[in-house]
Amino acid sequence: MSARDSVSVIICVHSEKRWDAIFEAVDSVRSQSCLVLETLIVVDHNAELERRLGESLRGVTVVPNNQDQGLSGARNTGVALAKGDLLLFLDDDAVLEPDWVREALKHFGSGKTLGVTSRIVPRWQGIRPFWFPDEFLWVVGCTYEGMRPGAVRNLIGAAMCVRRDVFSRVGGFNQRLGRGSGRLPMGCEETELCIRAGAAFPGSAFIFDAKPCAFHLVGNERLTVGYFIRRCFAEGKSKAALAAVAQPSAALSTERRYVTSVLPRGVLRGISSFFRGDVGGFGRASAIVVGFIATLIGYVRGMGFGKAGRFAHQLALRGSGETR
Repeated sequence: MSARDSVSVIICVHSEKRWDAIFEAVDSVRSQSCLVLETLIVVDHNAELERRLGESLRGVTVVPNNQDQGLSGARNTGVALAKGDLLLFLDDDAVLEPDWVREALKHFGSGKTLGVTSRIVPRWQGIRPFWFPDEFLWVVGCTYEGMRPGAVRNLIGAAMCVRRDVFSRVGGFNQRLGRGSGRLPMGCEETELCIRAGAAFPGSAFIFDAKPCAFHLVGNERLTVGYFIRRCFAEGKSKAALAAVAQPSAALSTERRYVTSVLPRGVLRGISSFFRGDVGGFGRASAIVVGFIATLIGYVRGMGFGKAGRFAHQLALRGSGETR
């Protein structure tokens, strides 16, 4: 399977504020050691941005999100238009290492791999806060302390490659989950899709490969305590919505080990570092506790969310002639 024949890259964009980052993301795709079939830029209900990108970018296809506003709708638009057998979703503020696609393709030969994600390393726009713990790097969409290479429940959306037939079988991203026009930075749309796919393809798996790497920009607006708490709270609400859609045992399977093992070790590590003279150690230990409490409160608040839509979002896939 060659990338040029099989890989469609989907980059969803929404704001002119990320103009430079969008071009960096596209350039990282163009710089891959193996060429891809196509790159789709899906613009989320922003006509001016769509016009400017259409005039400025060559060799890519710029299209509007024709579904509900939000990341899930934009991704579903890309899925419906893509031609490739493998769909590589790349955030508009992320860049790939040159061998990312080549390394990801190695996992799809057996037919048992549903999708692949890589290490996602933060690119701090400013100075990383001294109190920011590795255990909470998921707050900024990156690989966090405690993730183990191998089979995983779900992929990380900043850079992930998924088989097209996953969407043919289970539908698209649930548009009631994930980032939208609201103020809270919600999530879990990738997790919900992966849970559905895992149930539909028994014996198959999603893979976290720590060898390839993508770099995810962390803007200054995400370096504050306020954002950290809001994102944790939003993740709790998202997990509650996820539990309403999927079986709770599947929705929270990864989180149990994280809460009972990874977080306690992180607190102890931070306190130990503090007593060895690292002032930031106490800050990191405190942030773990605060982040956990904020997430828990968000989960409790989100339990009133109700059913987030126990359905596979319908997709009209390109070339299929039918809605699936």
